[in-house]
Amino acid sequence: MYSSYSDNQLISLLKSDDSAAFNAIYDRYSKMLYLFIHSKLDASEISKDVLQELFISLWEKRHSLILKESLKAYLYQVARHKIIDIYRKNATYRKYLQQLIEHFDAQPHSITETVDNKARTQELFEAINHLPDRMKEIFMLSRFENLTVEQISTHLGLSQQTVKNQITKALKILRTSYARTDLIVLLIYIYLFI
Repeated sequence: MYSSYSDNQLISLLKSDDSAAFNAIYDRYSKMLYLFIHSKLDASEISKDVLQELFISLWEKRHSLILKESLKAYLYQVARHKIIDIYRKNATYRKYLQQLIEHFDAQPHSITETVDNKARTQELFEAINHLPDRMKEIFMLSRFENLTVEQISTHLGLSQQTVKNQITKALKILRTSYARTDLIVLLIYIYLFI
């Protein structure tokens, strides 16, 4: 129905809560945006998630949406920002892992203990990396950046209860799925001393 409408007409209808206009925008741009995102991330599931987040964001910001350029340029800009966020999160994850490994290197332990600690650290970070993305982000902000529940809540735009629930679930998953005592001890050690 709206396939012949211009982008400006669709945006105008979108601002008045027209879901058919939203669907027309999605139909017009989702395939090319997905290909662009996938070319940068090379992971189909993550690319689908980014695409979904992009269009959720468009719907949520529809009333305050101000386009300085074309709709297409705006959508690509949002996609680029989301891709950069993913790169940044991955870089942060690698940075924490490197800091932790360096910390163990600096401690006066035997070689076998150091190797064992590195292996356990790697295993812990792999366990954390398998958490759902939002849960992993909240958990890392809590445990590695030492942000409070309130700070995380404000930073991510979530309720404090949601943040608490995500941290609790993350710890439960790590305890049950990776139920080695030394992992939990290591996790507590990381939280207290790093």
